[in-house]
Amino acid sequence: MATMKVIGNELHVRFSGWERPAVWRASLVVPLAAVRRIEGIDKPLGHVRGGRMGFLISGVVKVGVWGLGTGSLQLVSVRRNVGALRVTLDRKVSGGRFEELLISTKSADKVAEEIGARADS
Repeated sequence: MATMKVIGNELHVRFSGWERPAVWRASLVVPLAAVRRIEGIDKPLGHVRGGRMGFLISGVVKVGVWGLGTGSLQLVSVRRNVGALRVTLDRKVSGGRFEELLISTKSADKVAEEIGARADS
């Protein structure tokens, strides 16, 4: 399962060994200045949209890049019965290709609080 941590002024997402081929990376670092919105999602499997490059077991897990052909790419690692954070990004600030991260993590509340605290300061 992917992990998310706030380190300094950056959001660090690290993918497990089996997720890495599906997302084409071991990790992603995003400046907190690029975060436009963050929200907790209880049932994240239904929030993935568009065409995909990645791994899918219907109703259980989705890992990869979604949104192909939509103009709005999502980097996804979500599981059934594990809440997720939906992080909307400003691509101009992040310098990346993703407009949204959708990541299941047991520490979703903690990460959301840390991002909110950094944004307020």
